[in-house]
Amino acid sequence: MLVLGGCAVRSGLETPQPSLPAQWLNQESASAAMVAQPQWWRQFHSDTLDGLVRKALNANTDLLAATARVDQAQAQLQQAGASLFPSLGLSGSGSRSGVVGEGGSNSYAINANASYEVDLWGKLRGSRDAAEATLQASAFSRDTVQLTVVASVVNTYLQVCYLTDNLALARDNLALAEKVLAVVQAKAQYGAVSRQDLAQQKTVVANQRARLPALRQQLLESRYALAVLVGEMPQQFNLTAESLADLALPTVQAGLPDQVLARRPDVAAALATLMAADARVAVARADYWPSITLTGSAGYGSSALSELLSGDALYSLGLSLGETLFDGGARRARTDQARAAWREQVASYTGTLLTALQEVDQSLAAIQSLSAQTGYRQEALSEAEKAFTVAQVRYREGETEITDMLSVQSQLNSARQNSLDLVLSQYQARVTLYRVLGQGSEPGSLAADS
Repeated sequence: MLVLGGCAVRSGLETPQPSLPAQWLNQESASAAMVAQPQWWRQFHSDTLDGLVRKALNANTDLLAATARVDQAQAQLQQAGASLFPSLGLSGSGSRSGVVGEGGSNSYAINANASYEVDLWGKLRGSRDAAEATLQASAFSRDTVQLTVVASVVNTYLQVCYLTDNLALARDNLALAEKVLAVVQAKAQYGAVSRQDLAQQKTVVANQRARLPALRQQLLESRYALAVLVGEMPQQFNLTAESLADLALPTVQAGLPDQVLARRPDVAAALATLMAADARVAVARADYWPSITLTGSAGYGSSALSELLSGDALYSLGLSLGETLFDGGARRARTDQARAAWREQVASYTGTLLTALQEVDQSLAAIQSLSAQTGYRQEALSEAEKAFTVAQVRYREGETEITDMLSVQSQLNSARQNSLDLVLSQYQARVTLYRVLGQGSEPGSLAADS
């Protein structure tokens, strides 16, 4: 049997080995190695965020469901592996037979039975290998869910912080607009300006006031979304959000492309799924060879139950060989189907690789672009504040019209909003890069502190 075990049928297919780039196109400096940051969210230096992520790792419903799917795949692997071992059973029987009215005879028996399918062609091993690869794919898929959940928690918390800051900014803009309105009203009382000027500034104030309820609603929705992510009821979820200014901006080193792809769980899941498809091709090909089954039984038989174990010793041995001579092309169809499924997984695996390469370089480019905007946004805000201060004085002294004042006021509001939006984008760009680098997808490295 050991010699014949080498007769196992293989798929005969070759897994593609893609050629990876040596460096990223948008990497500012070459990196020989990537510093692993499995708990990358701690780079934001927020205790509140740390607590939210820990809750999500323990209670997020999507993550719990993914973990249960891994357990199912583990059980399926055990079932597939059990077929490689003989099955053992124990049976007992008792009967009485004879002619009605003339008495009869008793018969008792107890037997131990064994059956074993000889896996010469590797069909059973192929099924086990497919189940094992499926288990690996399921585990990597769970890691992908974990990575997505962590990134979603961080992004949603950043959104809550941003909306909190945005609400404060809207109140500040409203206060500035009301301050200008007070000046316009004073001038209108003395006939220094027209009622049109007053109406225009009242319009600005009303629009600023209208922003507050909308921002409060957005903040409420983001808090609800965060509660669901961490596995809590929105109605019982308490959170004191920080300001974006209180958070630290992480510095990320991308590492080499091959290191990144080795860390990404979606790439690993695609490869494991491809390996499962390869094993199923081998199983389909093994169907062309005969199946061999060994059977045996041993036991005792007696006409008296009390003498059963001292009665006649019985045994039987058997070997069966089965081969399908004609099936109307069913086996060929199964093989063709398995090969087509393998080609599908090859395309899926290649597509996952290409997407991973695209996402990392795209994320690096986004970080560079946002960094390049920082200085200009700060300059624009500074100049807008100066212009607003000068415009206030000039309007109060009657040297300029209300239209000029409204234009400068609008420019200041836009500059302040753009600066806040840029801060959020910079934080979110880091989160995206950590996610596409596969950081935070290792369950073992997170368990100790979660």
